[in-house]
Amino acid sequence: MLYRIIYILCLFLLIFYKTVSGQEYFQQEVNYKINVKLDDKNNLLIADETIEYINNSPDTLKFIYFHLWPNAYKNNQTAFAKQYLENGYLYFKNSEEKDRGYIDSLDFKVNNENIFWEYDSVYIDICKLHLNKPLKPGEKIIITTPFYVKIPISFSRLAVAQNAYQISQWYPKPAVYDKYGWHQFPYLDVGEFYSEFGLYDVSITIPKNYIVAATGNLMNDEEKEWLENKVTETEKITNFDNDKINWQKSVPVFKTLRYTENNIHDFAWFANKKYHVLKGEVELPHSKRKVTTWAMFTNIEGNLWKRSIEYINDAVYYYSLWYGDYPYNNCTAVFGESYGGMEYPTITIIDEAGSDFSLETIIIHEVGHNWFYGVLGFNEREHPWLDEGINTFSEVRYINTKYPDNKIYDLYLNEKTAKFLGIEKYQYKSINEFYYLIKARINENIASSLHSEKYIETDYFISIYSKVALDFNYLMNYLGEEKFDNIMQEFYEKWKFKHPYPDDIKNIFEEKTGENLDWFFEDIIKTTKKNDYKISKMKNEKLLIKNKGQIISPFSITSLKNNKIQSTEWYQGFNEQQWINIPDKECDKIIIDYSLDIPDINRKNNIIKTFGIFKKAEPFKLKFLGIIENPDNTQINFSPLIGWNNYNKLMIGSIFYGAVIPTQKLEYQILPFYSYENKDFAGYSNFNYYIFPNNNFIQNIKIGLSSSRYAFYYDNVNFQKFKPNINIEFKKKNSKSTKENYLYNDLIYVTNSSEKLYNDSTVYSYFYNGRFTHENNRTLNPYSVNLNIQAGKGFVKSWIESFYTISYKKPKKGFNIRLFAGKFLYNADYYYGNYNFRLSGWTGQNDYTFENVYIGRMENIINESDNHLLSQQFVKNDGGFSVYTLLGQTNNWLASINLNTTLPFLIPLKPYLNLAAYNYIHNSPKSIQYVFESGIEISIIPDIFEIYFPVLMSEDIKYQSDFITDNYWQKIRFILNFNELNPFKLIKEIDL
Repeated sequence: MLYRIIYILCLFLLIFYKTVSGQEYFQQEVNYKINVKLDDKNNLLIADETIEYINNSPDTLKFIYFHLWPNAYKNNQTAFAKQYLENGYLYFKNSEEKDRGYIDSLDFKVNNENIFWEYDSVYIDICKLHLNKPLKPGEKIIITTPFYVKIPISFSRLAVAQNAYQISQWYPKPAVYDKYGWHQFPYLDVGEFYSEFGLYDVSITIPKNYIVAATGNLMNDEEKEWLENKVTETEKITNFDNDKINWQKSVPVFKTLRYTENNIHDFAWFANKKYHVLKGEVELPHSKRKVTTWAMFTNIEGNLWKRSIEYINDAVYYYSLWYGDYPYNNCTAVFGESYGGMEYPTITIIDEAGSDFSLETIIIHEVGHNWFYGVLGFNEREHPWLDEGINTFSEVRYINTKYPDNKIYDLYLNEKTAKFLGIEKYQYKSINEFYYLIKARINENIASSLHSEKYIETDYFISIYSKVALDFNYLMNYLGEEKFDNIMQEFYEKWKFKHPYPDDIKNIFEEKTGENLDWFFEDIIKTTKKNDYKISKMKNEKLLIKNKGQIISPFSITSLKNNKIQSTEWYQGFNEQQWINIPDKECDKIIIDYSLDIPDINRKNNIIKTFGIFKKAEPFKLKFLGIIENPDNTQINFSPLIGWNNYNKLMIGSIFYGAVIPTQKLEYQILPFYSYENKDFAGYSNFNYYIFPNNNFIQNIKIGLSSSRYAFYYDNVNFQKFKPNINIEFKKKNSKSTKENYLYNDLIYVTNSSEKLYNDSTVYSYFYNGRFTHENNRTLNPYSVNLNIQAGKGFVKSWIESFYTISYKKPKKGFNIRLFAGKFLYNADYYYGNYNFRLSGWTGQNDYTFENVYIGRMENIINESDNHLLSQQFVKNDGGFSVYTLLGQTNNWLASINLNTTLPFLIPLKPYLNLAAYNYIHNSPKSIQYVFESGIEISIIPDIFEIYFPVLMSEDIKYQSDFITDNYWQKIRFILNFNELNPFKLIKEIDL
């Protein structure tokens, strides 16, 4: 009986699989006739469309989904608005209604009959047309509707900026129906499209002095002649003045321009009265057919666009050469004054580039999308890597082909700066490896096969663009360019004007190579597994190669002699380790992946010398101010430094450190100083070792040891501090989560050379600090909570500190709340102790663990001195009061709330109010004290350099403040947070 059940179940699964996956390919046909008029006084489109919808599916359709993309700009509840905010942009959320967009005045009819249609229950940029009569296979219907579009300002692709119009994703469009069903999805800024192929016939009515660029072929002879005249005018211009704006009012006379094209799946148009026009022609490599190329641009970067026709022509030529001839008659690139860098059939819009080389890379990338988006109509929303990844690979291939000696710094830098950064030897393609390694080294890389909405903006760029570009470069070099091109051309011919899926490109590669390519299409594309082959050792003219990665994939080995290539051979991948023969016995060096074709996580284990004692030893190299890792040697970066504090005075020294990008497992900074005042040494060192577990719980473990030695009082009184620590960063729920959790554990050992400065008799102290931090770094209303415990000789205390910001409309503007509550769990000294909680933020004298940097640590605000200003530096901890007071020192408990708010205008003033309660006598409820203070904060650099001016305060605080000093200026205190200025910390916090 069990056997029969299993048999029936297997049979059912087989039938189901064949029904879903084995269904014969089909695609719907959608033909458009659209009439649109631009009202540039009110930024409106008044239009109507007629759609011929042909059902080529084997299914009877009872309804059709439509995209209404302009409604994405209607309110803050759309998927676009939510993603925009999720990526850290408040621009749309805070915009006024008049600047937003929408589509309305819709009145759908089918075959000239009214139908029932409704908006999607979740997304207002999707609607559903219920057909009066089911549409059977092979039948067609005519769908008509007027529509009216309010054009938004520049938030995303549909935009207007100073009468420069970018009209895209602007008309009602049926969603794709394929063998996987309907693909209706909302508009996203990060995440592209999937549309049906068909014929477009679009008529655009617009004031006569606009220059228009659009998808397809212009059908108006008079307009063609006018554009030719514009070309002649543009060719005569020798210098485009970036500061000169060729502003024109719209003329009251209109013109109607007609554009047609077949076998396309979208239509976009751009209108600008300031456009200059260039025209060219390129002959296709296979058919020898000629394609007309156009460039339209303004004075902004106009001098860079002088060569734009060359870039467009070369892009059309090389892509045609590698993948198949360009199928259309025109190819256009236009400059965008708002949202730029986006592709549409036969036309692309380009944003500001910054350099000739950068402009060329952007143009070729966007023109290249005519193949990987335009002709091969991928489902970009679900499989964006097919489009952006393969196209980015092709962009890099173009640069390597046209400019064999290209360098990464050609984008924006000069050679001198590149040498300064240590990137002078890298080619343009290496930029993708850098991006990948930044995430992959710390196990934050994300698989390239996810749907667009699963990524945040940064991860979308790295996983979809950079990583897949690396991957296809790997595949091409493994197969060889000729075989790779033959396969891609066959794929192009088979699937042009259709909708291929990932399995389709995988199947054709496996069919033509006769190989199982799961290592590429399954492991490399679909997982976060990493490549890492290592040369372990050499013995008896053989190499022991270990696979330290997680992918069994092919690799290349190159032998060199006197740094010249002797041979390069590819080897099939394996698990664990294998011995292989040395490729060339006369070589003096052997390298895995010499050409940098494999996305290798660690290139430092790829090299071995064939002669010498230390065959795998990397040479040491000193580099002035290096940043980037050099896999060819052990690079120690250095820079001279100058330091100063009130006791060491002027200090001369250096900093020595390892590579900063990408993250190293072992990182270090060593800062030795010599004080000419004290004739003594000072300095700081920090060593961290990172462990990146492959689990779903811990992101990384950092084991560290830091030490420091500086004078902290006159007469050469020094402290020495040693701090071993173990910190754990926990893994986020997913890559889009803004919630982060950390656990910090520090053991601090401090000694000092003068016991007279402290109340106890010891000259050394031990402290344990433990802290758990939870942060939510969302764009609006971010918050964090810190749970702390500290123990030392004779005390154990705990406290909670939390921060919450009620965000205003503008970024970094808000009402800030800090809450603090601390309690001693144990204190041997009930009446006084240096470790008490304090109402005021700490001065240098209170900082018994020497965790913060003070320029005048032991200067006393109570005593008059020449260095009174130095004593006014403080750290906003414990009670967080800015005014200095001896009140509020407690070995029992303290609670406070610190409030400040930014002002709506652009000045760095923040009114603040601090409230606190504390019990200053142990176990005495009658000794609870309540206090407050308020004033004005000048936030020069938030959390780093801030100045506090007290205005009002409790009478007892005021009395004591007046008692300490009657000079108001000495009551002003400031924060100078050197800990937050650590450049290595700042680099790690950069959100690429």
